[in-house]
Amino acid sequence: MPYDIKGVVKPPYLPPEGLERQENTAADAKLPPAIRAFAWICIGRSIVDFIFAFIVIFAPDSTLAKFLGETFGSRFKLIPPVAEFLVSGFLFAFIGWKWFARDWRIRWIAMFLSGAIAIRSIALVMVDRASAAQGRVLSAQKETEMILHAVFDLFVCAYLAFYPGMAQAFKERY
Repeated sequence: MPYDIKGVVKPPYLPPEGLERQENTAADAKLPPAIRAFAWICIGRSIVDFIFAFIVIFAPDSTLAKFLGETFGSRFKLIPPVAEFLVSGFLFAFIGWKWFARDWRIRWIAMFLSGAIAIRSIALVMVDRASAAQGRVLSAQKETEMILHAVFDLFVCAYLAFYPGMAQAFKERY
């Protein structure tokens, strides 16, 4: 009998035979709506990136491929648009998959990144305002965009940290 071991306290009653205790896992918790929407946005973005990559691969001299390469594939000067589209497609597919799998690490990574980007944006606006004597770098429109972006990122960070049921939806599993 396992209850005969010293230090093990016998429970007040034994459950009926065949009835096991059910663990509340992350799969049982309801996924918050914004998380489901974000995961679908990531999957959609990866599909669009793969379509753009295939257009640039199979019709590199077409007007559409040139437009896509110059408009959406020119974030990094030394990397060709095809590589940028493929890497971005795989990255967004991985992120969407992790959100649907409810991996707790992706929640913490997203909270950290959104908080860090918000702090960076606010710091850049403050530095630009402080250096007004030497001439401002940011236009009023760009400054407003950065402040709105920082507010949005702080909202995302707070949503991931404090929304009811978020901790249960992303349980740590080992």
